[in-house]
Amino acid sequence: MEEPTKELRVPAAIYERAEAIASDSGRSAESVIVDGLSLLFGELTEMGLEPEELKDFADEQLLAIVHQRLAWPHDTRMRELMQLGQLGQVTEEEVVEIEDLVAKFDHQVLLRSEALLQLKRRGHDIDRLLKLGA
Repeated sequence: MEEPTKELRVPAAIYERAEAIASDSGRSAESVIVDGLSLLFGELTEMGLEPEELKDFADEQLLAIVHQRLAWPHDTRMRELMQLGQLGQVTEEEVVEIEDLVAKFDHQVLLRSEALLQLKRRGHDIDRLLKLGA
């Protein structure tokens, strides 16, 4: 079953940028835009995104990965379950839930690390991007 969609008006400059990225990576402009929106508003783990795929991403897409965090409800639930775990009050189902959330978090950290590596290889100042140091 296909997901419901919405029509979106995109400024010409953004669409042209998406077309250029799409051309470089052998994809459609639509898939580049959808992936970009998913990076900003979705969850990376739901995209099935693997680190080796990031080499074809535009700098803007890599930056979106660098700055994305675990979705707020997942982060909150993980903290809650960890506290219960420290008190020894988790059920078997909650242990499985913790493991799933930790796996999502670990995958996101792996993607973030690869995105930073790709940006560094392209000559970006990672310390400045992450606002480290002075």
